[in-house]
Amino acid sequence: MSWFQQSDWDEVYAFFAQGSPPLAIQILIVNTIFFMLWIVRRMRGAPALRRETSIAVQAILVIANLAILFQKDLSG
Repeated sequence: MSWFQQSDWDEVYAFFAQGSPPLAIQILIVNTIFFMLWIVRRMRGAPALRRETSIAVQAILVIANLAILFQKDLSG
């Protein structure tokens, strides 16, 4: 636990506060959010998603990843 307390959290904050983090980090963050939502859903014992809902969630994830990949083209 001491390694957690000794970490340079100010450097991590500065990394994300400087503007846009690297592309791989942005994609990792989006995919991690979706994964965490899936884990919470499973832990609560929710039934499996319907086929249509599952496809819609996957489509949203793909669109979010594509938006990250092409954000420079989309913004300007």
